[in-house]
Amino acid sequence: MTQQHTVIVGGGLIGLCSAFALVRDGHRVTIVERDHLGAGAATGNAGELTPQQVAPLASPNTVRDIFTGLFTRSSYLSIAIPSLPKLAGFGLGFLRASTKRPAARGAAALAQFADELLPAMHRFAADGIDISGGGSGFLMTASDEGELRAAHASYTARAEHGWGEGPRPILRGEELHAHEPVLDPAITGGFVLPGEFSLDPVTFVASLVSALEAAGVTVRTGLTALRLGSGASVVCRDAAGAETTVAGDRVLIAAGAWTTPILRRSGIRSARVVSGKGYSYTVPVTRMPRTLIHSMDRHCVVIPMHDRLRIVGMMEFDGRPERMNRDRFDVLTRAARGLITGADWDARTDEWVGARPMTADGMPLLGPVPGRPEVLVAAGHNMHGLSLGPITGEVVAQLVAGETPTVGERPLDLAPFAVRR
Repeated sequence: MTQQHTVIVGGGLIGLCSAFALVRDGHRVTIVERDHLGAGAATGNAGELTPQQVAPLASPNTVRDIFTGLFTRSSYLSIAIPSLPKLAGFGLGFLRASTKRPAARGAAALAQFADELLPAMHRFAADGIDISGGGSGFLMTASDEGELRAAHASYTARAEHGWGEGPRPILRGEELHAHEPVLDPAITGGFVLPGEFSLDPVTFVASLVSALEAAGVTVRTGLTALRLGSGASVVCRDAAGAETTVAGDRVLIAAGAWTTPILRRSGIRSARVVSGKGYSYTVPVTRMPRTLIHSMDRHCVVIPMHDRLRIVGMMEFDGRPERMNRDRFDVLTRAARGLITGADWDARTDEWVGARPMTADGMPLLGPVPGRPEVLVAAGHNMHGLSLGPITGEVVAQLVAGETPTVGERPLDLAPFAVRR
């Protein structure tokens, strides 16, 4: 295989995973990043790898939540009214994707990756990447009986399609609280998804960065990508405001929520990627949960990571991907307070906000740009960047090598992830 020099725009999860897969295959890589490696949502997320839960966000339930989020700041999902004009196209696309048939098509498209999410991550681990700090099996909870049964049935159906490992039987009452003693007494039902896995994204990203540095990857921080240049190049602006061009044999745009402006300034039409912000923080507890706990009705996740407990949740659309709105932490805390006991909610630390790169149909952009085969895009992974990061990196490496992409031993249908759709 001929060595290729790939310029990667973006040093977040997808950019780092792609860089690692490329150097592992013997390619040369330059990363262009306006901030620092591991910025954005790379380290503040829930650390989840979710074969059972990698599916589009769009659904009839989230449509209901969108309308709630327009008129109240107390919901886990909030939409700033001034941002509505810019989000109109995204919103209409989201509504279309929320209907039954499009949602089913989206679930099937993403399910192509399900069986290889964990093997791809373990291949990274076999090559020295740190995936410690979490564990296997998630406890999914809901005190709404209808929601609990519906979720259990949905995950069972996904497993019957071969998409991940099915849920264990529903637990209630004393049996549930014996399984997880830190649950609040008000939590009445739950079940275990045994095939899910979590890790500490802070140590994972630090390990990736160290491995890339040791492999001799060139890192160009302080450069803001403006547009594609001629051939396999990208025009950037440095800290002094001057333009500079970085060139290679291939360009990979993995710029998360900043992908769409780069493509549009380059005259490339694409599915739009927008920023949906997530929030997290750390809280001290008297007793750690045994596993990650995902509250489906409270819309929050509590995750043991090494010696600390992280609280993650919220989805905010306000057009300002790096602005921290402190009232969102209060909403998240009210949700988590009713999920577990023994936490000192007044002593939270490591408060974080980050941009989740979202697409209307829930499908990432993955593949070449029409008419410009030297340019690839891997962006818009919604809330599944960590789950899909390693397998996306491996697909990118296959595309750079000129191979037909496969997942496991199966050909990958890239059509649902086309840059222009």
